[in-house]
Amino acid sequence: MIRGKTKFKCDDCGHIFEALDIEWQATAYSTPMSCPKCGSRHTMPKSLFGFVDKGAYRRIWAQMEK
Repeated sequence: MIRGKTKFKCDDCGHIFEALDIEWQATAYSTPMSCPKCGSRHTMPKSLFGFVDKGAYRRIWAQMEK
């Protein structure tokens, strides 16, 4: 489901960009979007508490790379 737009931060290059916020497999997490600067899919929504979700996004990135 598309939930609008949100800001994402690339874990590889640190670029911050806006993209569609699409839910990841019927969860509260957002589908990682490709970074327009480096092309990496290792992105997550930008937030003050991003360090809390980073472990969950590492698992999502690993699933996407299979």
